[in-house]
Amino acid sequence: MPWALFYPADYSIGSASLGYQYVFQTLRELGAAAERFFASPVPYRSADADTMLERFPVITASIAYECDIPVFFRWLRGAGIPLLPEEREEGGFPVVGMGGALTYINPLAASGVCDFVVLGDGMDVMGGIADVLRRYGGGSRAKLWRELAELPTVFVPPLHAREGLEKYNLRIARELSLDGPYPMHSVWTTPRGAFGKTLLLELQRGCARSCSYCTLPQCFGRMRFRKFEAVEKAVDDITARFDIPQAGLVTPEAGDYPFIAPLLAKLREKEIGVSFASLRLDRLTPDMITATSESGRRSVTVAPETGSDGLRFACGKKFTNDLVVEKLAMARGLGIDKAKLYFMVGLPGETDEDVSAITALCRRIIDETGLALTLSVNPFVPKPRTPWSAENFAEVRTIKGKYEKIKKEMRSITKKTPQLRLTGVKEAETEFRLAWYGYKESAALAAAVENGETRLPEGDRARAAEEIARFI
Repeated sequence: MPWALFYPADYSIGSASLGYQYVFQTLRELGAAAERFFASPVPYRSADADTMLERFPVITASIAYECDIPVFFRWLRGAGIPLLPEEREEGGFPVVGMGGALTYINPLAASGVCDFVVLGDGMDVMGGIADVLRRYGGGSRAKLWRELAELPTVFVPPLHAREGLEKYNLRIARELSLDGPYPMHSVWTTPRGAFGKTLLLELQRGCARSCSYCTLPQCFGRMRFRKFEAVEKAVDDITARFDIPQAGLVTPEAGDYPFIAPLLAKLREKEIGVSFASLRLDRLTPDMITATSESGRRSVTVAPETGSDGLRFACGKKFTNDLVVEKLAMARGLGIDKAKLYFMVGLPGETDEDVSAITALCRRIIDETGLALTLSVNPFVPKPRTPWSAENFAEVRTIKGKYEKIKKEMRSITKKTPQLRLTGVKEAETEFRLAWYGYKESAALAAAVENGETRLPEGDRARAAEEIARFI
């Protein structure tokens, strides 16, 4: 059964997605002829065998980010595939599905074009979906929808959204065992990918913290982690067959992984370099910094989020500016000479003094550590199911004003002036609007894309919030 797996970004980004790799591997093991498609450089021919998209009766997209939704819709339209499911019932058009990280947060946002949506951790339901699609063979689309709707954690918008949403339970992988349905490392590496030849090792899912703005603890389940023995065995098995120069540790917070010290020792023994997906300042250890510098890296990435202690505490990050400087000074002493810092603006309760505190903190870091700084500043975007889900998104003009204030004040730092990277305000506004799309808005977006329109349809956030809550 030919099965097209679409990732709504270019090859370098999509090929580096661990979840996308897991789905590809699982479908191949189930006997499906899965092939990969990307938004570029060649959008309608597979990266695996140069097969034309029109040869595939099944298309599924892996969507992690709200702004990827219009990319997916436009890609389908560019291939001549009707976007609305009822318009695909005739004419032999492919079945269209979706999975990915976005389904943990708001599975309705892209539901307007989908025959089915796999909710949450979907590896163990893939076999059932493949069986249903094999039996379908281009027959009755209504019968296909009914059979897919009988599968656990599969949402079928043409049925469920029309007949009234029921309460659905997201599938969360409770145990990350080595022999279970959830893989733990890269299926492939490629020098053309965003991470190059780095082997990705997934150590942990979920989060034990409760940051007010973050979807991780609310949407992705409790913290659970791989046993060290399983990770160690995987490293031994892979290195016996392949030359692995670098390992990327995939976890919401590397310092929370209880076996981080023996794992770093194991990788050092194997002469494998280390990179971290996430470093939380209050859990940053000398071992982690040493592993970074020994791997040839001279930069660390951390997220103070704010420049003031009070606002940071309100965000759920219970550490002070003193600790920020202390940890970065430690990094400097262990061979690090650059740091990338993530900040947000437009946070609930934020004042002008809080915005100015970003510059004050950066000046202090430079004065006391000598590090060269790069700042990534992003607007706060309230997401469904988070503690701050009911908060407002700041107006575009307001965020632009905060950006100008930061740029002006940063120019007063004449010694190692930080580099500024400001997330586009329009992109953040688009992300916010899409994050709160229900089925009706998603279908309206599909119709707009069909008509060549570029403006996003208006949404009803309150109604969408009620619909989204039924998927918890």
